[in-house]
Amino acid sequence: MHMLLSRVQIKNFRNFAYVDVSLSPNVIIIGENRVGKSNFIYALRLVLDSSLPDSARQLKISDIWDGHSFHNSSDPEDPEIEIHLDFTDFDDDDNLIALLTDYRLAEDHNIARLSYVFRKKEEVEGHPASEADFEFKVFGGGDETRSINSQVRRRVCLDVLHALRDAENDLGTWRNSPLRPLLEDSISQIPKEDLHYVARLINDANIQLTAFESIKKLEDNLRQQMTELGGETQDIKSKLGFTSTDPLRLFRAIRVFIDDGKRGINEASLGSANIALLTLKLAEFGWRQEKNERNFTLVAVEEPEAHLHPHLQRKIFGNLFEKNGENGRSFILTTHSPNIASITPLKAVILLKDEGENGTKAYSLAKLSFRIEDLEDLHRYLNTTRAELLFSRGVIFVEGDAEEALVPVFARNLGYDLDSLCITVCNVGGTNFKPYARLATALNLPFAIITDWDPREDGKAYGWARSIQLIFAIRIVQGRGLPKKDNIIKLREDERYLRAIAKQYGIFLNDDTLETEIANTRSLIDPLLKVLAEQNFGQKLTERLNEWSEDNSIIDSAQLMLMIGYVKKGRFADLLAKEVTELTPPEYIKLAIERVVNNG
Repeated sequence: MHMLLSRVQIKNFRNFAYVDVSLSPNVIIIGENRVGKSNFIYALRLVLDSSLPDSARQLKISDIWDGHSFHNSSDPEDPEIEIHLDFTDFDDDDNLIALLTDYRLAEDHNIARLSYVFRKKEEVEGHPASEADFEFKVFGGGDETRSINSQVRRRVCLDVLHALRDAENDLGTWRNSPLRPLLEDSISQIPKEDLHYVARLINDANIQLTAFESIKKLEDNLRQQMTELGGETQDIKSKLGFTSTDPLRLFRAIRVFIDDGKRGINEASLGSANIALLTLKLAEFGWRQEKNERNFTLVAVEEPEAHLHPHLQRKIFGNLFEKNGENGRSFILTTHSPNIASITPLKAVILLKDEGENGTKAYSLAKLSFRIEDLEDLHRYLNTTRAELLFSRGVIFVEGDAEEALVPVFARNLGYDLDSLCITVCNVGGTNFKPYARLATALNLPFAIITDWDPREDGKAYGWARSIQLIFAIRIVQGRGLPKKDNIIKLREDERYLRAIAKQYGIFLNDDTLETEIANTRSLIDPLLKVLAEQNFGQKLTERLNEWSEDNSIIDSAQLMLMIGYVKKGRFADLLAKEVTELTPPEYIKLAIERVVNNG
């Protein structure tokens, strides 16, 4: 186990009134535009980024959370921005112990805390009036007298790769290129006489190139014009050539080429250039670790999906997540990409949500544990086409294909377009709703569960026990624990009470099964059969549909639901919506849809 940034607290900074969030070794931050993803990264930079000058750490009044009374009250409280980063699991590294021991918390020596505060200067009387009345401090261990020295930031370092859109410039500029330290190290291992030999060869090539009459004439003409323009004292003795002939500067001419050296990186696609830049950056970080310049690198990448094909997104970041963690390096990504979200370990997910007057809140899955089979179930569902659930404003969980197709139709007839509202219908493929409910609860994602009562001839309905277990699971994730003993007994014995409490937790039950509900909704049967008849089923199913159309009483509701499930969901929903314009859905489905719509 390598060191981990395990907890981040942010107070009164930009979008954030107060955030206290747990982190896993790798983090993917998702959320809508302007919710504060980049501001979250910048908060980390204020503490850790060695490239950030103190002038940037001296924040502005506009950096104080807009909802603070300082902006909105005639008698405000003095504002204070606070950022606290907690590190754990560093006791196996002697270098990290030496670096961080002074910053351990008195109440828990397993945690080293590095902090930033921005507040009114002590000598300022009354309320601060301008930015000059504020100061910042960076310190550790919860003690403002323990300043964080520059060595800590060099060895426990945050490197930010902003949206990967300018790879060509980063690779082409010597000062910024991640290739520079790698080349400097490689060149230092080459004997000087070998460098001088190569320099002579390059000088000879330069001479041969400029010996062509047209090149020589151009060189003389340019040199004469420079001298005339600036005078003899400003003569820089210019010469044309393809690289410097100074042996110690030769390596600066080394660049990344593509197509076996035939073309420069500037001719590569933006996606390819981004892959090259990311590879070189990671190589640089690894080199600095090998050279004992660093002990821990936190790599923050903003919107890494820029210019990358969806398959490349999954391949690249799937590999990074899989291989990362055992090399003193962690990733924090901000993204809008369902492709990246689909291959992200669930514990890595942090969802930022704008909660109005309360500012942006952060919801993490880092401490949410799942059974292996539940985790596999969730990952199977969150493939590329369904990872949109993590980006939605609400979700309706259903048991099967037919419900997945029918719920959007029911919603339209209630006046709601679920796609426009960014509400996802999630088919869990059975009745194992518990991991999905726990996931949605942990992310504070509005949800409803539509499930069957499933009566049993030999006892209480399956849906009864299912609902109780769901209520328990949701409460535990909420931090409320199990209900009181008397309430548990009542849940197990009183059906009316159970149904009422289940609704409070977003669980909506019918009286039997959805098949029965559909079969008993006479206004829905004829449109359903008409749409199914147009699907070109085989002879056997077509004959069955004809028989059902002639006599609704012989409809096998289970077979009907299977046939609905055979049809592509989106197409079926569109076709059925055209046939059914005034259908009121079963009451429990109506209530489920309205719960998510009104809370999403």
